[in-house]
Amino acid sequence: MGFSGIEALLASALIFAGASQFALISLISHSFIDAVTIPIILNLRHIVYSCIVSQRFKIKKPFITAFGLTDEVFATSLEANDEMFILGLEFGAYLSWILGTAIGILGGAVLLSNETLVPSLVFALTALFLVLLIPNLKGYHTLSALIGGTIALIFHYFGYTSTGILLAGILSPIVVLKIKNR
Repeated sequence: MGFSGIEALLASALIFAGASQFALISLISHSFIDAVTIPIILNLRHIVYSCIVSQRFKIKKPFITAFGLTDEVFATSLEANDEMFILGLEFGAYLSWILGTAIGILGGAVLLSNETLVPSLVFALTALFLVLLIPNLKGYHTLSALIGGTIALIFHYFGYTSTGILLAGILSPIVVLKIKNR
């Protein structure tokens, strides 16, 4: 995408959220305002995370705790009973995030020069989400995935992939709830 190694490392240091970084690099060439606004909207779910964690126990370092409260840390923190445990999780996750970026900067050019690996790297993020989805396909979750996938596929077919993904994420849980509550 044309980022220097320093810019990539700075982006990882300041934006500790994969979806937000993905949105940033995808949108920065189109609109700076969109590249900043969309990641903020994507991370609004962290407000909910913070509320849930702060109800479980007293938070003494709210800004530090809030910065590191990623999806993975939040899910793991549901087993925690103090802030120090969460701060430890956050430190480990953040350190891994920064080191992963540094390794990517140093080794990314080598991986991208291999014509056999490039298609696999492009598909890697999609594969990650598929691997996360499959174990959860039980009961109404399967129906939700099928409805969401169908909505996204139809919109993709007509050239509105982003709109389809957004609508699938909003409509499939609503439809399943309506069916479930009948």
